Amino acid sequence: MSEQHILERELTDKLYWLRKFRMAKNDKTLELMVSKAVDDHHQQAAVVAAIYLAECQREREMAQGRFLDQ
Repeated sequence: MSEQHILERELTDKLYWLRKFRMAKNDKTLELMVSKAVDDHHQQAAVVAAIYLAECQREREMAQGRFLDQ
């Protein structure tokens, strides 16, 4: 399996984006992270879908007060 194929598969994984978005501690930071990710990958529908799903999950986590302790 080529490195490019592995990267594409990783980018379409919601958990990949969720790990990145968990660095966000407030709504504004999450909004900026999501906006940049969508701008970078707007031509790949599967990647944008994964970004959207991860954003929704992170918003729910923040609403519940779940943050990383670091």
